[in-house]
Amino acid sequence: MRTLLRLIVVAALILGVIWLIQNRRTPSRRDVRAGVDSVVRETKEAVHDLDSKLDVPEISEELKRTGRIVRRKAGQAVHEVADATEGAGTTAAIKAKLALDPNLSALDISVNTTYGRVTLAGRVDSPDDIARAIRIALERDEVREVVSTIQVRSPEDAKKVSLVR
Repeated sequence: MRTLLRLIVVAALILGVIWLIQNRRTPSRRDVRAGVDSVVRETKEAVHDLDSKLDVPEISEELKRTGRIVRRKAGQAVHEVADATEGAGTTAAIKAKLALDPNLSALDISVNTTYGRVTLAGRVDSPDDIARAIRIALERDEVREVVSTIQVRSPEDAKKVSLVR
């Protein structure tokens, strides 16, 4: 049962990565021009929005209401969406590699990618498994840092897990 589940997870992750790769087509000149026009329009709107968000009466009201003022550049949202897309692809690729490793379980290790930083969490059977998971994450070119909070299972927990497998 566990092997079947592992195969299903691997298949789903591989299909997701293939879909991401196939949907990255080379843009035409018209696509590039439309993108540039869109960025120019959004930039003009962002400048206008920023001016309106820096309105002193509005700042005073927000400060009274919330006790703080938070303003974010409009372009930041675009970067966050791009990073989320890249991070999802990186996470899927790492999970697929974890699932293919006979000593690791993609179900026991969670992976999160943000701005090139991969965070690994979960429980494994040995420090060697932690090193293996970190090595798998570092194999990706877009990964600049790996933070692991993976813990080694206690002998009692390892027995329970081996009974389930």
